[in-house]
Formats: sequence, C-alpha cells, structure tokens
Amino acid sequence: MAAVRALTENDIPAVVALFERVYPGNRWKSRIACERYLHDVLFSNPWFDPELPSWIVEEQGRATGFAGVVPRPMQFRGDRIRAAVGCLFMVDPDQRKSLIALRLVQAALSGPQDLFIADGSNEDARRIWLGAGGSAPLLYSLHWIRLLRPARYAFSLVEGLGGIGRAAAALRAPGALVDALLARLRPNRFLQRDGGFFDEALDAATTSLNLPRFLRGSMLHPVYDEPALSWLLGQAALKTRHGDFRARAVFDRERQLAGWFLYYARQGEIAEVLQVIARHGSFDGVLQQLFFDAWRHGATAVRGRLDPARAQELSDRHCWLRREGPWTLVHSRHAHIVLAIERGGAELSRLDGEWWLRFLGG
Repeated sequence: MAAVRALTENDIPAVVALFERVYPGNRWKSRIACERYLHDVLFSNPWFDPELPSWIVEEQGRATGFAGVVPRPMQFRGDRIRAAVGCLFMVDPDQRKSLIALRLVQAALSGPQDLFIADGSNEDARRIWLGAGGSAPLLYSLHWIRLLRPARYAFSLVEGLGGIGRAAAALRAPGALVDALLARLRPNRFLQRDGGFFDEALDAATTSLNLPRFLRGSMLHPVYDEPALSWLLGQAALKTRHGDFRARAVFDRERQLAGWFLYYARQGEIAEVLQVIARHGSFDGVLQQLFFDAWRHGATAVRGRLDPARAQELSDRHCWLRREGPWTLVHSRHAHIVLAIERGGAELSRLDGEWWLRFLGG
C-alpha cells in the first residue's frame, strides 16, 4: 500500500510533477517557477509549523496524492487557537478510484490543530469530507453579488453563444448608455459620494493595528501581526487572474478609519472581493465606497463570500445570495467551535482561507 507521510522540501519537484498531471492546462510559465511558489507558500509562510505539515502519498518514488496545509493563528472567544488551512488537494488521475483521497483527508485531520478549514473544495471533496467527520457550513459557502452595470453583465452571460452573442454585442453601445443612466439613479448613484466617506491606499500596519478592535464581536476570527499581513497582502497582489489588486482604507468625514476593502478589479468583469472589514456602524459606508471604486474601475458587478453577520446590510444594498462555486469545509474535535461557525459566528473571509493562492490561474 502507498505510504502517506508528511511533506518535506525535497518532495516539491514530485508534487509539481503531480500538479502537471492533474492540471495539464495550468498557467505556470515554467516548472521552476511553480516549485518556487510551492516552497514559498508551504515552507516560507509566516506561520510555518512543522507540527502542521502538508501530506504526500508516494508510490515507487512517484507522488500520487497531495494535500497542502498552511497554518493560520486564530482566536476563539478570546483564546488563541491553531488553525490549518487546506489547499491544492490532488490525486493522480490514474488513482481516482483508490482510497488515496480519503487517506489524505484522514491524515490532514489527524493533526494537532484546533480547526481545519478548506474553502476551495468541489462536490467530490465535500462528500469525502463529510464521510470523514467534517462539516460543510452552508452560510460560508454562500456568495453575494451586486450588479453595477446590469446591461453589460447580462451581455457577458451570452457572449460566445453564436447568434445570441452577436446580437448582444451589437447592443453593447446602447447598453452602456443604460448602465450610465442607472448609475445616476437610486438605489445606485455610483457616481455620487454623498455619505462623507473617502478612501486611500491601505497598508499592513493600519490593518493589523485595527483588526482586533473591528473584529471584537466575532467569536472566531484570524490573528495577524504586521509582518505576516505584509507577506499575505503581497502574495494576494501577485494574483492577476481576476485583475488588479485593490487594497483601500476607508475614512469618514472626521478622518477616522471606518474600515477597508480588498478586491480585484478588471474592466468589463466581475470584481472579486477578498475582504470587507468595518467598525461598528460603518459597514454600509465602507460597502458603498467599494461599489463606487469598482464602478470607477469598470466592473460589471461585485461578488464576495457571505459574512453572515452582514447579511441584512448586504440585502439593504440590493445584493443577492447564491450557492455556487467551491464549498467551505471545516473540521474540529471541539464541537463548540464547529457550532459557532455553523451559526455564523466566525469572521472568515476569502483572505483567511485558500482563495488568494495562485496555484491555479495565476
């Protein structure tokens, strides 16, 4: 039987070879670049902990399975806990009918962490996870979306569909006029900033200093110091698949920090949100500032993962919810931690899981 063991730095070339077999259309320019990135994420991250390793399945010197793990410090009800974030779960295409996937999951969940999170999982992984005793909290697998340019967004859904797509392309200019008009009307008014808020470039020092105060009401939330956050934001900025990385601090008219937003902006595409954080009573202003910034950069819509504590405020700003894309999966031997997450008591953004990683798509 193939051995399941902790990953070492010497295993990275074998893991990259497995990655190329599982994802033959990956966008890495070279194997060396992919190896370097894998090493940076798994062995040079600010939270590296040899007690929370990644896992590899090896047969006759060939990697046939892999489960990446990135440790993350978190806080639960005021106490520091150890979390492990899963990433890049892979099984050799020739071994899909074996028990490798289950054995990898069991190995990863057997570690000393207080909480394991995987927020990029497909339906197959969800079934294996549930079978291994994990949970799939629906609230953290919901995504919200807010249309900014409804006409352009609708056209993007049908482009490439033959005659329908060509007809939609012919209506693009009139659609742009419709979108421009809608942006000046309630409930949009993306071109008007009358709430007294403004934004500036965000730095890691501001974020790490204010995050504990802004997240004081959450039962479970991440813990960052400035060096770790600088590394993380730098890594997130290198991800170009969804456009340019925007990290903006939002201030009120008294120049008091109201919060911040992190997202990717690309002309004519959906703006993907990593994180929106706000002090008590200021979330709506921060959210509107995000919408304005995304509109100004040509986005058709803004999309992010649901923070259950903000569901009403998102609804008030005409966002709708969908269960689409990857699942968020959690596991803990502490039932009260899982219960808190299932009830929506955690602050877990895309920045706190694996979504920011660049393994797939750059």
